[in-house]
Amino acid sequence: MSLSAPRCPPWLAPSRLQDACYAALRLSGWLTVTAACVIGVWAAFFAALGQFTFAGTMLHLGNLAARYVAAGAERQDAFRALFWAWSAGLFLAAGFFRRRALTDLVNQIKEKADGQE
Repeated sequence: MSLSAPRCPPWLAPSRLQDACYAALRLSGWLTVTAACVIGVWAAFFAALGQFTFAGTMLHLGNLAARYVAAGAERQDAFRALFWAWSAGLFLAAGFFRRRALTDLVNQIKEKADGQE
């Protein structure tokens, strides 16, 4: 009885599986960093509203939260739609400026076993 390693189907060759894992990790990293850029822009916006002081920023965020809770359902829905529309626009803008990192994913340069391209 001889034990041999299980064979992969040809469409799931180790090289293709490795490439798919690499692409998935690279894409998820790009999405995460771009989303973090959007969060950072929102944080900078509220810091600027608060005159770059922690107390001023918290005051403006508290005011926004109080007005949001006091608003009716229709107004809350409008605010939510506006917030997500601006967030999507910021994501697209950040993605535009980070597009080079994404094109590197598509145009991968493979190195040969001896380390040369």
